Amino acid sequence: MDTQSRGNGSGRLAESTVQEAYGASQIGPFDYCPKLGFREYWYPAVEARQVHGKPVHLTMLGDELVLFRDKVGAVAALSDWCPHRGARLSLGLCEFEGTVTCPYHGYVFDGTGRCVAGLIERPDSPFIGKLRARTYPTAERMGIVFVWMGETEPELTGRRFLRVKVWEANWTEPMAQGIDFHEFYLHRGLNVWRLFNYRLPFFRPKVAYTGGVKITSEDETSVNAAWAAPHFGQGYHPGLGVSWPRRVWWRKLPGGPQYRGGDPPLARYRGVQHNVELPSKIRVMIGASIHLRWMVPVNEHDTRVWTFTLVKRPRHLLHAAWQTLWYHAYRKPSIIIATNEQEDLVVFKRERLNLERPQKLGPLDVGLIYFRRHLAQRARDYARLGAAVGALKSPPRRPVAAAERRG
Repeated sequence: MDTQSRGNGSGRLAESTVQEAYGASQIGPFDYCPKLGFREYWYPAVEARQVHGKPVHLTMLGDELVLFRDKVGAVAALSDWCPHRGARLSLGLCEFEGTVTCPYHGYVFDGTGRCVAGLIERPDSPFIGKLRARTYPTAERMGIVFVWMGETEPELTGRRFLRVKVWEANWTEPMAQGIDFHEFYLHRGLNVWRLFNYRLPFFRPKVAYTGGVKITSEDETSVNAAWAAPHFGQGYHPGLGVSWPRRVWWRKLPGGPQYRGGDPPLARYRGVQHNVELPSKIRVMIGASIHLRWMVPVNEHDTRVWTFTLVKRPRHLLHAAWQTLWYHAYRKPSIIIATNEQEDLVVFKRERLNLERPQKLGPLDVGLIYFRRHLAQRARDYARLGAAVGALKSPPRRPVAAAERRG
């Protein structure tokens, strides 16, 4: 595909995705996306300050992990299951510096997964050297511990405000609703925060329908989408014989949504409303801030959702104080809690959305179709391993360039 055409979103894949949407796409959530997520990636695990003293238990992509500090103070991650008899290491102690001790028989493991002692075995027992726990590479960035969940060698890449919460939903759905365009229906109702939304004053006409969704740009790991030609006020639906919304007489002020507040911090996302990136990140531009959500599968039914609110670097202490007040008094309660957790999650949480039934995706799902059909097939799992464990299909394997293998 021509690089220039892909850059402006008018490439072959972008056009075919729109055509597929109007034809009622049947690409399923797990055709190319594993239920437990793509593994050849770094994922945020815990805030670094939470790992101290006692071992920390964590479930990621279906794997049970134990985290603790090694002898140099770095966070180590091992399989939580002791290789001796399968006891949970996270229920043991960090009694000796840089180690974790199994609570069942007292086998002690260091940060590399090596068994360094068996407390109730003789010190020179040859069995001790035969025990080794599986290790997971870790890295600390911006106060967050990241864990590499893949089989191949890890690669590194490089917050202002953060909220972490487990959602009762498979990772594909909170990811999907970050790139689809449901907001003009699900989020059009009255809540107290929308009365104070400076970008969308409650008494102005709202979008009744859009003229479609377009892909504005695409690359190997992400796709950007935006709605086009919005129609405000009311729309007449011949199948119903009525206009909807039915009552708009009290919305007197002219104009529609205004995305004010300056440019987003990263030039790449200027003018873009919805973005999705491998393996499971979505971004929504809100004024001069970026609402970034990173889904980390816990198991097939639950997802640990990391919500980052990215803002420009404060100019001075007073500016930083104002950003903190704005986040805790407005952004967190109005968007992250009231909108994402009390409106979005309520609709698709466990047993309220059936991901096993066939789906037909349409014009509002152009970005989602692109992710399922094209981005997912570019995941490192396919490029490096030839398959993504848990996905229903595997794309034809393409050659991997040397630079890509090196990361």
